Amino acid sequence: TTLMGLWKRGRTYWINVVVHGQRYREPLGVSDLREARRLEKERIAEFGNRRPDPAKRRQKFGSQSITDAITAYVHERRAQVSPRMLQYWIENGRRLVAVLGDVKLKALTIDHLTMYQARRTDEGRAPKTINGELSVLRQLLRHARLWYRFEEDYRALKNTKPPVGQALTDEEQQRLFLTARSRADWIFAYVAAALSFYCGLRACEIRGLQWKHVDFIRTRIQVRRSKTPAGWRDPSLNETCVTALREIWTRANQLGFTKDDHFVFPWQGRAHQIDPTQPITSWRSAWRSLRAAAGLPHVPFHDGRHTALTRLCEVGQPDRVIQAQMGHVSPSMMKTYSHIRRKALDEAAKTLEPTFSMDLPKF
Repeated sequence: TTLMGLWKRGRTYWINVVVHGQRYREPLGVSDLREARRLEKERIAEFGNRRPDPAKRRQKFGSQSITDAITAYVHERRAQVSPRMLQYWIENGRRLVAVLGDVKLKALTIDHLTMYQARRTDEGRAPKTINGELSVLRQLLRHARLWYRFEEDYRALKNTKPPVGQALTDEEQQRLFLTARSRADWIFAYVAAALSFYCGLRACEIRGLQWKHVDFIRTRIQVRRSKTPAGWRDPSLNETCVTALREIWTRANQLGFTKDDHFVFPWQGRAHQIDPTQPITSWRSAWRSLRAAAGLPHVPFHDGRHTALTRLCEVGQPDRVIQAQMGHVSPSMMKTYSHIRRKALDEAAKTLEPTFSMDLPKF
């Protein structure tokens, strides 16, 4: 963008222009208007070929609010990083915008960061989630050359909470899904649970599914919204998941809600209002009612993923196969998730049984 302006100061003309977002204001040294216009064009062409001043660019970036800075940063880096990283910045930046959106980068203090940590902790968010969100803010501050203000005082949250989660037994799974099939208004909870227990999807991944991501012919789906960009993948679907998805596809097709950009789990309001262009916000109420009716009030939805990973570990699937199916799982998290069930431990004990007779003389 170029904004031009000439004015006469004393006997000579001055130029005042903005080229590529940078202002230039200087004398041309001539008193003739035609000569001033000619020099103006030459100077604008020269300014256009100049590289932006990094110091001034960073100063301008630091003057932006967090809302504008995230938008500008994503736009500027879009050709330099992967789409996954861009999505990671956008996803984690949303909560930053909700809490600190109007604050300018150069006005941030360490108190803002500690307040953010405390607020998100009070909302029940995990330290890893909070640290990920603040990592985006740290990148913005580094880009503006302002992170030096926080380096000595900022401390990321430590995860002192022991991991929780369990793998359901076959009997518990059967009870859960038979109960889910008993009521029509639990259909979305039933299908979501099937994708969690028998495909290993996270809740956020299930909510982000659109019909363009489901391939019934090749029996696979595309996960393009996950906890982190490393969760993007194309897992295979077994017959149980395909059947469950076909059931809600049939219902959606009757309403004309099966376009590529329509969500598999659409937003639902009161009075049976449905908006397929928006994802469902939560199935928490249905899940609570379902698990209570099944006699499993202690089972959170994420236990479906725990169960899936445990089953894959029990049958000896290689780590690379597990990660391709379920997304990124670090070695430490692999140990956290694979709660080997008592049945597997009993089998392990039988395997360790000696192959020779132990009828030895008494001591």
